[in-house]
Amino acid sequence: MSRRMAILGGGPIGVETAVLAAQRGFDVNVFERGAIGSHVTRWGHVRFFSPWKLNRSAWGEALLREHGAKLGDDEAFPTGREYLRAYLHPLVEAAQLTPKIRNLATVRGVTRRDAWKSELIGGRADAGPFLLSVSGPDGTELVEADVVFDATGVYGQPGAFGAGGLVAHGEELVEDLIERWIPDPADRDRTTYAGKHVLLIGDGHSASTSLSLLLQLREHAPQTQVTWVLSPKTPPYVELADDPLPQRLELSRFGNRAAAGELDGVRAVRSSIVQLVRRGDSVEVKFRDGTATIVDQIVSNVGYRPDTALTRELQVHHCYASEGPMKLAASLLAQEGNTDCLAQEAAGIETLRSPEADFWIVGNKSYGRNSNFLLRIGFEQIEAILDEYTT
Repeated sequence: MSRRMAILGGGPIGVETAVLAAQRGFDVNVFERGAIGSHVTRWGHVRFFSPWKLNRSAWGEALLREHGAKLGDDEAFPTGREYLRAYLHPLVEAAQLTPKIRNLATVRGVTRRDAWKSELIGGRADAGPFLLSVSGPDGTELVEADVVFDATGVYGQPGAFGAGGLVAHGEELVEDLIERWIPDPADRDRTTYAGKHVLLIGDGHSASTSLSLLLQLREHAPQTQVTWVLSPKTPPYVELADDPLPQRLELSRFGNRAAAGELDGVRAVRSSIVQLVRRGDSVEVKFRDGTATIVDQIVSNVGYRPDTALTRELQVHHCYASEGPMKLAASLLAQEGNTDCLAQEAAGIETLRSPEADFWIVGNKSYGRNSNFLLRIGFEQIEAILDEYTT
């Protein structure tokens, strides 16, 4: 009898896991709280840093070729929309996964059927199968599984922008004016930002991308202006010589120029912590240093974090800093000197092994709050784990 596998999350890693696991004989079920690739859809207007060759698995490519699909140039850089249209959605169809995918199915928690978390510490052979609490349009049900892959990612849990990651006073009261992902001011969000004063918070590549898109809008709506709140680090971005990822280098250079005050329409504010947000005709934002500004909209790109509540009733060892699996987090810390994410190597199956046997955290969620995850690392994780069951 084939083993029952529950895959949490229908993003790229969840789908890739389902395809290979089904090929290896598992009885697969995918639980997705939205629709397949819904997080990618949210940033579909943004171009990948990495080329096609790093964003397609070997088994995915082979299956699509068997079905006569033409794959894009290995060295081209797709947008999120292109990735979904040309690869992920056709892969679901080619693998005949649709009957195995539960959309609008939110996994609220995972436990063991026959044991509490505090029982059978160190040896869970008698704990029975996993038990998933799944909520959907028709209510909540309990689903059993023998193996669970948690590929829920981090994109659905954006961080707050107050001091130390706490919610700033008044932040929740202006939620309708906050974009916590990368906006699309050229199309979907044009009326939201055109001619407005936007507060941008964050200094990662997502923030640089958001800033670039907002300043492109300024070419058509000159009154658009941005106050950019970022760390005091100078320059904020590392510019790698001969960077193999040209999109990253371009954004790094752009962000450094903006932070240095070289671009019209943006005012960089260094080392300011948002302390208070007060709503009136516009939004007043006060900083800890006593300064304040009046804005119309807020874009918060301060990072994302995993949902650890899913595993509260399982014996899973999380890193106290990144919230990723402890062994993998330690391995990533040892590689911290590598400024180029392409220099990463998959850390091996032992770093993914959980104290809870047959429960695996994979993909972006396995990196926790570490933002250096690449899809190719996820493919290596999937294959290494499934090899253990099938070889």
